[in-house]
Amino acid sequence: MTEMAGPALARTAALLLIATATSALAGEPPNPVCHADVHRAGNFDLRQIGPLIAGTWTESAIGTSVAIGVQESTLEIIYDRNRNRLYLGSDGIQTELVPVRGGNKPLRFDFVRGEAMDPQFYMLTSTGSEPPAEPFEWALVQDCQIASAPQFEWQFGTGARRSDGIISFFSANEAMGTKRNSARGVREQLISR
Repeated sequence: MTEMAGPALARTAALLLIATATSALAGEPPNPVCHADVHRAGNFDLRQIGPLIAGTWTESAIGTSVAIGVQESTLEIIYDRNRNRLYLGSDGIQTELVPVRGGNKPLRFDFVRGEAMDPQFYMLTSTGSEPPAEPFEWALVQDCQIASAPQFEWQFGTGARRSDGIISFFSANEAMGTKRNSARGVREQLISR
């Protein structure tokens, strides 16, 4: 993460932690997107979650090859009530977000190589001497247990022009994912709105 983005993420995390604690003290209902008593990974009601996460999101991911640095792009999540399906749209193309079944897949894992993701492609990092931030910590800031986060797989293209990945939604405004491409590049995504 860039030096400017690190402190901003830390401030956001601190504010969200305060907001979560405040809502808990006020007796407000828990996070409706990711709540262990209501949803189980791979066993959630898309009719409830779909409308909560539909809309425009911003993705930040580490660039590789020609495009080095943090790249930002806009994603659109579309909920189709008639089909009870979610779609991911980006750059004028669209694909289905398919619910992951049988338990969530690990974030920060390179399924192409069968090994952990290279830490240089983490977007969620710490600053200074703190230990590296972990996805489960970011989920907890959202009042979410990571194993209960609704998780989806997606794929654009095929063969030499394929990209795919997974996205875990921690709340109606925060998500995290891992994306890969046919050039064997793997990177972490922070997705928010």
